[in-house]
Amino acid sequence: MRKLINGVLAGCLFYFLALGMKELFLFLNAEKTYQVLKEETVQVAADNQENEEAVNPFHRDINFEALNKINEEIVGWIYIPETKVDYPVLIGDTEQEYLKQDFEGKENVLGSIFAFPNVELNQDFHVCLYGHNMISGQMFGGLKLYKEEKYAKTHRKAYLYTKESTKELELISVFQCENTDEVFELEEKTWEESKAEEIVGDLQRRSFVELELTQKKAAQIFTLVTCYGKAGGTQRLVLNFGVTREKLILQQ
Repeated sequence: MRKLINGVLAGCLFYFLALGMKELFLFLNAEKTYQVLKEETVQVAADNQENEEAVNPFHRDINFEALNKINEEIVGWIYIPETKVDYPVLIGDTEQEYLKQDFEGKENVLGSIFAFPNVELNQDFHVCLYGHNMISGQMFGGLKLYKEEKYAKTHRKAYLYTKESTKELELISVFQCENTDEVFELEEKTWEESKAEEIVGDLQRRSFVELELTQKKAAQIFTLVTCYGKAGGTQRLVLNFGVTREKLILQQ
């Protein structure tokens, strides 16, 4: 009997090790794929000719022509310096399309960073971007680090790139909420630029961390959303960013 039990335990151990290796391979392969994509489509400009090492994310150049040859539903790119967040943004035909599909439209448990259909990244005052909370830190898995005040204060800038513009974003607040929270505007879009100062104030009051803003208003607000807590739960972690400056991209 003991031999049988040991054999079963050994079999279970082998199964879970094999499963773990499969997951690890999946994560590593995805990281390599995104690295290749960045090398082919993202160009970082130096601040000046004399100091090539001092790079400014605001002057990054994203080759959307190349990206759209891969997938026409790639509409933007989100980047947070010194984190793993450096991904294309997709908008599909349904809210669930890119929950389990990568930027090529292939099935992948990591999914993609995405917005809901009919969202206009350059026009809508408030935009929600969704991504999985991966244990590897990929996609939006690293957002949970923002619950620590020191980390949040030293990783406050993010950048949103589209064909038409580059936006520099500043972190407004970090908080946890239900997936039905008003911040998602699920029933009706009620946020508008005329109420920007009031909205920013409300977001700050809900924050885990106290952040001093350079601007009390925001031209746009981007909410980064990921799952939080147990798998399949209803809790969400949200990071709210306000646009502090923007430059238009001349179309050739």
